Amino acid sequence: MAEYTVEATYGAMAGAAMFQAEDRGIQEGTTRPEVDVRRAPWWWVRGLQRTGRLPLLLGILGLDAFALLTRAQYPEADVPFWVFLLLPLTVAAVVVAVRGSWFACRLARTARRKTGAHVRYVLLHSHTSAAPWLVFFPGHGEEEAEPLGALKLSYGPVRHYYRDLPAAVGTAELSGEVRDGSVVVPWIGDRPVWPTDFFRELVPEDHGQIEFLSELTAHKPFRGQA
Repeated sequence: MAEYTVEATYGAMAGAAMFQAEDRGIQEGTTRPEVDVRRAPWWWVRGLQRTGRLPLLLGILGLDAFALLTRAQYPEADVPFWVFLLLPLTVAAVVVAVRGSWFACRLARTARRKTGAHVRYVLLHSHTSAAPWLVFFPGHGEEEAEPLGALKLSYGPVRHYYRDLPAAVGTAELSGEVRDGSVVVPWIGDRPVWPTDFFRELVPEDHGQIEFLSELTAHKPFRGQA
């Protein structure tokens, strides 16, 4: 049976975050300005548009409109095979957009609340989940402080893979109830960072979470005997 070891402290994980950021050339962060969610509907905010899968839905609806207009203009023309795929694609896009929009709306409501906990964070990259993670620590503590929890973020498109990520190490204010399974939005500087999932509480003594933290910090697992 494999055993995993990891130094789950702020000092060790901040060092790993800086190493990963330097390796990727993103030490300073890559966030861009966007509409202030506190002063506009959530669907105006670029990050929440992605969360709500609105670009995907608009793209599919654009194909639907193109197919209908083409059919109306050339009623005698042969129907290409891809037209028959539009109905299931449209249904799937609507379902995905409804689920994504529900989560985006909850993120917007949470972000508009008064911020609460002041924390330190590190940004780490997971190969297993193919996603960046923000790992949070108490705002005032020693280098040996243990993590409180984590939030999963998302990468950008292929040409701008590390776009809209915060700096590797810093401080944040958290909006929302900081507990396992809740919606939490971190404010870093003067803008929110949009997670793709609920808050994950971390207990470093748990074997499954030790494995998770070991993979995040890019430490190779120590494989001992059962």
